[in-house]
Parts: sequence; C-alpha cells; structure tokens
Amino acid sequence: MRRLIVLLVALAATTSAWSQGWVPRGPIYIYGDTQFTWENGVLKGSGTPDDPYVIEGWIIDARGHDYGIYIDGTRAHFLIRDCQIRYPIEKAGIMLSNVRNGRIEGNAVFGGRVGIHLLVSSGVVITGNAIGYCDHGIVLGPAAQGNTIYGNSVVSCGFPARQEMPDNRWYMDGRGNHWSDYRGQDLNKDGIGDTPYELVPDRYPLLEPPVELPPEATRLTTLDLARLDERGVVALAPGTLVRLVARDVGVGVDKIFYRLDEGQWLTYAEPFPLPSWAMVRMDYYAVDKLGNRERTKQLVIYLDIEPPVTRIVAGDPHYYAPDGKLWITSRTKIELKADDTSGTANIFFRIESGDWRLYTEPFLVPGAEGPHKIEYYAIDLYGNREGVQSAILWKDDSAPSTEPSTGGQPPFEPTPPGPEPQPEPKPEPEPLAALTFRITLTSVSLLDDQGVGKDWTFAYSLNGMSHDVQTPSLPLVLYRGVATDLSLSFRVTEADEAPDRGEHLLALSPPWTVATYALEIPVYEDNDPTADQCAVWQFTVEVAEDR
Repeated sequence: MRRLIVLLVALAATTSAWSQGWVPRGPIYIYGDTQFTWENGVLKGSGTPDDPYVIEGWIIDARGHDYGIYIDGTRAHFLIRDCQIRYPIEKAGIMLSNVRNGRIEGNAVFGGRVGIHLLVSSGVVITGNAIGYCDHGIVLGPAAQGNTIYGNSVVSCGFPARQEMPDNRWYMDGRGNHWSDYRGQDLNKDGIGDTPYELVPDRYPLLEPPVELPPEATRLTTLDLARLDERGVVALAPGTLVRLVARDVGVGVDKIFYRLDEGQWLTYAEPFPLPSWAMVRMDYYAVDKLGNRERTKQLVIYLDIEPPVTRIVAGDPHYYAPDGKLWITSRTKIELKADDTSGTANIFFRIESGDWRLYTEPFLVPGAEGPHKIEYYAIDLYGNREGVQSAILWKDDSAPSTEPSTGGQPPFEPTPPGPEPQPEPKPEPEPLAALTFRITLTSVSLLDDQGVGKDWTFAYSLNGMSHDVQTPSLPLVLYRGVATDLSLSFRVTEADEAPDRGEHLLALSPPWTVATYALEIPVYEDNDPTADQCAVWQFTVEVAEDR
C-alpha cells in the first residue's frame, strides 16, 4: 500500500510539472515491446493503432550519452511527441532501429551530431519536428524503407538529409519539409518551391518553416584543449556554446581557467556562448588535482558565416586550352575540393542535369566526346551553403592523324628522269563508330496508395508514339540508338468510372550521360491535387551505353 501511495504522489507531481512545460529527465532506451513502461518515459497507451504508447513532454540533455531517445526491436505502435532533445553530440537525438509503426511528431532536436536517425525501420512517420544546428539533420540508413517525412523544419545542418534506400516519401498532401539551404524559387507565391529539393526527393519543399526551434536552441561545440596547438585557430558557428575539456595523464584535471579578449579570468563550469564578433582570442590553462599548472596558451576563434568555395581539379590526362576550355578524356578523374574556414564541407554534384549525388571520391565523366556540364556546390558543418557552380568540360578520346608533308627536296642523289611516279592511293579512314545508348524501363512499383483504387494500367509515349506497359514483361527496352532529342512520357491510369491519371515527362537532349532516373508519379482521386486519396507510383528508367 505504501508503494502505491508513493507512486500516486509522484504521478501527481509530475503531471503538475508538465502542465507548466517540459520536464527534465535522462535518456530513454527501449528494447522490445515489453519495455514501453512508465520507468522508460511512457506516459500512457497500450501499443495499438488507436491507442499508441506515448512518450512526451521530456527535456533530455544528451551530453555524455550516445542518444536522447533510442527505441530498438519493436512492433507496437508508439508516439514520441513534444520532447526537446539537446546536444546529442555522440550519435543521435532520436534513433530507431528495427522498428515498425512509430511516429515522431512535434519534437525539437538541436545542437548535436544527428537529429533523427532510422535504421532498418519502416512505417515510421516523422512530422512537425524542428531540427537544427546538427552535423546531420534526418538520416535514413540501410533498409529504412516505407517511411514518410513531411512538415519538418531542418535548419543550419551541415548535411540536412540523407537516405540510403529510395523507397521513402518526403512529402504528404502536397507539403514537403522546410530546408534552410533550399535555393529554389516560388514564382506563384504558394509557399512551395517550384523545383524539388535535391538531396532527397522532396517534391514540395516549404519556403517558410512550419515549426520553429525553441529560442534557446544553439549549437554545442566541444574544444579539447589538450589537442589544440599552442596558438591554435578554429572556426565556429555564430551563437555556438563552447564546451571546454582538458586531459591529464596523471591525477587528472581539476580546473580550467579562461578569458576572452584579455578580459577577466573565469573558472570554466559549463558551456558558454561566444561574443558575436568576427574574431575572439581566448587565453586558457588547466590545473591538475595536485595544483600543477600548465603555462597559458592562446586560441584564436573565428566565426564562420561564409559559405565554402568549391573548385574542380582535373587529373591526368587533361589540357587547359588558351581559350579557357578544359579538355579531358574518359580516363580523366575529376576531383572536387571545397575550401572553408571550418575545414570540412559536404560537396554535392551532378552531371548533365542528372540526379544530385554526394561527392566522396574523384569520378569519371561518362558519355560521348564533346561538351559535358558539371554542376556542384558545398555545405559546411554549420549549414552555410555555396551557390550552385557549373563548368563545361570538353571530352576528347580520339587519337590524332598524322600525314607526311610533300614538296621538299629529298636528301639523296637525284635519279635519272623517268615517268612521273603515281602516288599510292591513301586508304579512306574508317569512320568513328557513333556511341549508342539503351533506355530501359527496369521497374514499376507502388510507393503509396491512400485509397485511389486497384485497377491500374501503365503506358509510355516515345516522341508521340504510345505503347502499353505490361509489368510482367519488365525490364523493357524503350529506345536503342544514338543520343538525340527524345521525349519520353510515362502514364499511370486507375480505371474507374472517371479514370484517375498521373503522368511524368522525361526529356533528354544530347550529349546524354549514363544515369538512372526514379520517376515518381502521383495519382489523385478524381484528378484533384487537393484530394486526400493519393497513390504514388515509381518508374525506374536506366540510360546506359549500348555496347
């Protein structure tokens, strides 16, 4: 009876605190459906679709921990709602692994390494969250498929979003997410970008953030003073909280003392903000538990508000012509280098207006001889984004042809006059074989269906000529030949009394490049884009050299 009374008192006190705002607590770890308990931060629910387990109202400081909330190996329905997770500097603010049926809604995650991270999880909805000042915003790792992400704000993250599997949806009902680095336009002033966000397939990026970070949100950076050079230099984001740590191989560090711009000496106790100046000088020293003091050192801190600058570096063979053209071959590796004050940036690139890709290592430029367009940009650790740059690289894989000159005096004794010798007929040079391509429809898959129907037909049109698509016959070669202006239109129809249709146009112009296109085709009930009933089909099209 005594235990029951204590529990009821604790519950009443906690409920009163929630009515006034968030409540602090330690990280939450749940392994398996049986651990959705009161002790693990679950306030209510039974784990069913109509009554999910609810984790809400917590403030979790993740400093010194791998995560803020970590749920692993569950199939019950659950909801993480209205939590604030601060400074997940090790792994992630919210991590789901081997999870089904989760919902992450209305949370704030800021100041760490990764905001939200999904591994081997499906059926998860991520909506209404504010994620900011993290190295990575939202990460969907291997085998994270069938998840829906929309209505979130991702602000000043060095890598705003990444998915390793294509089968996730980054919008819902014509609304995507807000990305602070998005550079598209909104010509019709409807609040939705006219072009998709390039890092993930968000077709409807939001120009304004649907949710805001709390006012106290900021980045947290740890400075390991023992690893800094004596007069070191670092670059940090404006508004950063600085956490100081030092190391001692003997009895251990007792205190750290510091001062900013020759001001008053202070004893380090907790992370502190920097002045909003372009450059700050910090003097510091540490004292161990025996009173041994190191000599004073100095650190120069620059505030990084400038975007990176990326440049192309061509490997061998290459040639810079006097007219400024950069000539390469099919063997030339192209390297992208980003110079930034903070020292590290994520670089993205695409070839011939194809899909944007993360740059990880030097690459080759595929395709025929002639000009090829490379576009690229970088985002630094603090979310400063460079504008898209472009360069034309001229490709030449043909060897030169040398002919002997005529009309000179032979360097030997003249022969007696005789009949004029007839020149040997020169063999006609063999024409260069034109590079040919093959366009293949490799798959047609249903990504989502919110009740549109079940009777589907598919077709494609090649330069105005229509053809039906039978999915059992896939893969299907749509075109084989040289690069030319080509118009490919793909159509999906749900055959009810008033057929519902969706269409996607893929236009190709030479020079072509080898690429794979994942074309998502939404189909709305009664062909009304505002309807709640919507299905999304994906056509995967491969452009390859036809050898």
